Amino acid sequence: MQEHNKIGWIGMGQMGIPMVNRLLDNGIEVGVFNRAPQKTAEAAAKGAKVYPSAQTLVQDYPVIFLMVSDYAAVNDIVESLKNDLSGKIIVNMSTIAPSENLKIKAAVEAYGGQFAEAPVSGSVGPATNGTLLILFGGDEAVLNPLQKAFSFLGKKTFHFGAVGKGSGAKLVLNSLLGIFGEAYSEAMLMARQFGIDTDTIVEAIGGSAMDSPMFQTKKSLWANGEFPPAFALKHASKDLNLACMEAAAAGSRLPAVETVAESYRQAVQSGYGEQDVSGVYLKLAEQ
Repeated sequence: MQEHNKIGWIGMGQMGIPMVNRLLDNGIEVGVFNRAPQKTAEAAAKGAKVYPSAQTLVQDYPVIFLMVSDYAAVNDIVESLKNDLSGKIIVNMSTIAPSENLKIKAAVEAYGGQFAEAPVSGSVGPATNGTLLILFGGDEAVLNPLQKAFSFLGKKTFHFGAVGKGSGAKLVLNSLLGIFGEAYSEAMLMARQFGIDTDTIVEAIGGSAMDSPMFQTKKSLWANGEFPPAFALKHASKDLNLACMEAAAAGSRLPAVETVAESYRQAVQSGYGEQDVSGVYLKLAEQ
C-alpha cells in the first residue's frame, strides 16, 4: 500500500483552513484552490502551493479533497473537471445527502476517476486539534492509502461501507446535534421564564444525567447569551433539511428531526444563520 503524501484541496472555508494546516504541519504536500483566493493566504504561508483554478490543481495531484458548502458546489467542481479526472481520486469531505453523493460518484466514475466520501464530525476546535471523526464511505482500496492523512485530521476513522453510508452517518450525528441544540436551548429558556439563576441551572444540568460533552462545550454561550459560531446555525439547518429529504424519499417519518428542522429554518429566516448552532436559542427567546 502506497500512502498518499500529496493531496490537492478545494475549499478553504472555516473547516478547510485548519484541516489543511494540520496536513501541512505533519509533512503532507498540499496544493489548494479556493474561489476567494484571499482565504488561501494562511496555507500559503505554511508552504501550500496555491493554484489559480481547480483545473490546474488537479493536474498535479492524484487525490483531490473537496470541502465546500453543498451539493451544487460539489457538482460544479466535478463538472468543471470532467476532462481531467481520468485516474484521479475525488474524496468529498463536504456534507451532502447520501443520494447526492451517489450522483457525484456516478459522475466521477463516468469521467474515469474514483470517488469516496469522508464527511467529518466536529467543528473548528477539533479541526484545529486534529480530533475530528472521519466518516468514510467507499472502497477499502481507496481508504487504506489515505489513512495517514486522515490520522492527522481526526482521532478516528470509521469505515461505514459503500458510498452513501458515510454521509448517512453524518446526517445521523448532525440530526442529534440539532435536536440537542434545540432541547438545551428550550431548557435554558424555560429556566429563564421560571426566574432561575442561569449559572445555577447550568451547574445543575452539568451535574445531572442530562449533561453531555456538547453541553459542556456550549454552556458558556447560553449563559452569556452570545453565540459566536463554531458550527454555524445555517449549516445545521441545511443538514437537518437533508435528513428530512432523505427520510421523505425513503417513505419514513422522523418527527423530532422534522420539528427541529422547522425551528432551525425559522431561525435562519430570522437572520440567525451566522450564529452558532446553539444560537437557535435567540429565535426561541423571541417567541
